[in-house]
Amino acid sequence: MKVLIIGSGMSGATAARLLADVGHSVMVLETREHAGGNCHDERLENGVRLHQYGPHLFHTSDEKVWNFLSRFTAWTEYRHRVVADTRLGRISIPYNLRTEQQVGRRLTDGEIRELIFVEYSAKQWGVPWEEMPAAITGRVPTRRENDDDGYFTDRFQGQPKEGYAALFSRMLEGIPIRLGMEKNAWRAEATESDLVIYTGKVDEYFGYCYGRLPYRSLRFEHTRTKERLPYAVINQCNALPWTRIYDHQWFSGENGNAGMLDTKAGTGHIAEDGSLPETIVTKEYPLAHDDTNDPYYPMPFGEGMALYQRYKALADQEPHTVFLGRLATYSYLDMWMAVAQAMVKLRA
Repeated sequence: MKVLIIGSGMSGATAARLLADVGHSVMVLETREHAGGNCHDERLENGVRLHQYGPHLFHTSDEKVWNFLSRFTAWTEYRHRVVADTRLGRISIPYNLRTEQQVGRRLTDGEIRELIFVEYSAKQWGVPWEEMPAAITGRVPTRRENDDDGYFTDRFQGQPKEGYAALFSRMLEGIPIRLGMEKNAWRAEATESDLVIYTGKVDEYFGYCYGRLPYRSLRFEHTRTKERLPYAVINQCNALPWTRIYDHQWFSGENGNAGMLDTKAGTGHIAEDGSLPETIVTKEYPLAHDDTNDPYYPMPFGEGMALYQRYKALADQEPHTVFLGRLATYSYLDMWMAVAQAMVKLRA
């Protein structure tokens, strides 16, 4: 079978590998000049591995997914920790017993919501908290009745030892991929294919016939500096215009994955003479998606979800196209979920 895959992110690359492994003829088309989609990273001349489209930190409890990706990379242990700057100071999140020690008392559910979620969520989604649907507000607050301040609790956690770019290169080994393609060039190619795997925006696939789905985008302000952050990621649960700031030196996991800079212990990529090497610190600004930026997050609630259902009805009638990934299925997917979705839909 001749298969055309649109997009080389986690969904497209997984589909390509699964189908090629069982003997299908696979071609991948990608609009960017690199494979890997938003997971792409790049090793800079100063040694920093830049996560160009925001931090990607792999975690899963799905052993099948972990074993599949482990075919293409060794892993460096990395346990992600996040803190937040709030009106009560810098605290550990998710809320746990360490957080209580930091603020000096036990917070109520309402206080947790106001402290950590209200302003942050309004910035992230561009919608005042009071207007957000229960699909978002109903998920918070979360509290842990222990002192575990690891952001994720999954069984498997780690970073690709040689980076995501190397992982995708191995996933796509032996599979033709054409980079830098014009956005709609795939349509001509599709007429000569038996199956299309589509990972782009579902509304774009159908020519926006029902109108445009709402997505959120991001703007990244990357700064080279020797001023290391004491934590990998610091969320801004406040009125500042960016949602979080992060230090890319942490994401390789090469320093014992503590997630905190400890100069006394000698962690945090500190040179033998005690100096700090250059890093990249990024401020992340959320904004509405339009033709000038890339879509990152679907808004699967309210009018967005109702409109998506109309597009989904069309997608369900496409006999020779499989829709995969965040944009094509208009749903929030972690990396592991993108792999799992491809496995399920392709019965692999």
